[in-house]
Amino acid sequence: MLGRREGGGKTFCAHEGNRIMHYRSLGKRVGNVVRLAEVVQVLVRHGFADLVRRAGLHEGIPAKLLRGLRLIEAPSGEPETFGRRLRAALTELGPTFVKCGQILSTRPDLISPDLCAELERLQDRVTTLPFEKMSMVLEEDIQGTVEELFGSFDTEPVAAASLSQVYRATLKTGQVVGVKIQRPNIDKVIEADLRLMRGVAEWIVEHVEDLDWFNPLGIVDEFARSIRRELDFTVEAHSIERFRENFKESKEVFVPATYSDLSGRRVLTMDWVEGVRIDALDQYAERNCDPKTVASTGCHVLCRQVFEHRLFHADPHPGNVLIMRDNQIAFLDYGMVGHIEQPDVAAIADLLRAMFREDAAACVDAILALSLSEDFTDRTALEYEMAEFLAFEGYAIISSGQVGRGIERATDVLRRHHLELAPRFSLLLKALVTIESVGHVLDPNLDMVPIIRPYVERIVARRYSPWAILGDLYSDIAGLARLGRQLPADIQQLMRTFRRGQFKVQLHHEGLHKLSAVLDRASNRIAFGVITGSIIIGSSMLMTTDIGLHGLGLAGYLAAGLLGLSLVISIIRSRNL
Repeated sequence: MLGRREGGGKTFCAHEGNRIMHYRSLGKRVGNVVRLAEVVQVLVRHGFADLVRRAGLHEGIPAKLLRGLRLIEAPSGEPETFGRRLRAALTELGPTFVKCGQILSTRPDLISPDLCAELERLQDRVTTLPFEKMSMVLEEDIQGTVEELFGSFDTEPVAAASLSQVYRATLKTGQVVGVKIQRPNIDKVIEADLRLMRGVAEWIVEHVEDLDWFNPLGIVDEFARSIRRELDFTVEAHSIERFRENFKESKEVFVPATYSDLSGRRVLTMDWVEGVRIDALDQYAERNCDPKTVASTGCHVLCRQVFEHRLFHADPHPGNVLIMRDNQIAFLDYGMVGHIEQPDVAAIADLLRAMFREDAAACVDAILALSLSEDFTDRTALEYEMAEFLAFEGYAIISSGQVGRGIERATDVLRRHHLELAPRFSLLLKALVTIESVGHVLDPNLDMVPIIRPYVERIVARRYSPWAILGDLYSDIAGLARLGRQLPADIQQLMRTFRRGQFKVQLHHEGLHKLSAVLDRASNRIAFGVITGSIIIGSSMLMTTDIGLHGLGLAGYLAAGLLGLSLVISIIRSRNL
């Protein structure tokens, strides 16, 4: 959990002086002290005072300013659970933090299922901007006026989010289209908040040791890549066209066409999708659709995306999947799309096959292949816990057809061992869990195992086919050949470096920053003592002369006494920590 305190309050106290000492560097990192003060205010108001203190954000000008204005105390009546408080805080902080929470909800390997479920409820609650402002973005991005480009244009948005607004329009040919327009200057807001988040993440990594496993920098970097892709509508248009090519022969899936001449980096024009939410069961009869057929279709489509196309819709919640007619479905919002390589597909297949067969050792092998934690050493404990999970919970869950729930429970084991999945895998597992949960809404008796098992078995069988073995052998031989060609040049370069005296060895000492902090405190205390002694000597000289400055000498003694007392207290406190 983000706000959990490990081992009591001692962790904070041991580093408090170091955090205060370097607070100015945090201000330089984030670049926007006013925005940092706002973030501190919101976090404390929603009950995260402990997290603020542990991160060292309770000191310095922003916090002092807020305390002076009486804005930093938390009011009564705050939400009861951690998840609700976090969701409320992220919503208040604006679109960047809302998007970050939504991305974090796809990481069940890092946060609890309850917190994932709460963050999934984050909504872009924004007011719509008038069309006059949005039309300026459209006309600037695709070089033309609305009247010149479209036959008609409904100026009332059909959907509004923190990054964009969507409008219904018609082309000159009469074709109905949807036009997605980015909010003006939202990219500048996002970049400013990303700098703030990056600076705070660096600060936490350096000063809050018990959150190292959570990888704050990795989370922020992953989020930054995701939201920057989402800000570039040309990337989304390219993804839509790839999906359209992948499903061009399918009658079960409708993928809208995009219009490149009416699209750009901040504007996306595509076919209008006429449908209703996939969970609108009362609309099925009117559209000649069967809920059980649609549930099975949705699961099969996602499996094809993952195991055949290696390009999948990463957020198939009910609001992003529509039913049209005759059991045809359509995905919306291709801004969050996942991509995996062929070895990744094999690793996912190995994990699912191991779970189906209750093979704990193979399951651990697959998990470590999906993990970013290269220095993991406690394999025996992980394998033992995974074996217990498969024996007592996994078999019952999988045999009941709930693959998604089984994956969720397996990620609980990962989190307890501080193992972090690679982001592309966490997106994939989240997509599988989401589509299965939607399927169970449509068909409570849906069994995911017979749907996904054939895809897994085909991947495994294909890996051990003669052609695959020959292909792997050829790749290995080609790699050895490249190494053989490069080795003489590498040796020559190494010897040249030796002869020039330019050979260097770099050592990284873990925990060296702690020694630096101790030396800084020691030097500060020495300087403090020298200043105190100088004041005493100067005051003594004033008291022994007849120049009438005895009052100033007494004031010097008093100041030296206070300084000496504070130095003694500081030394005693440091010994008690």
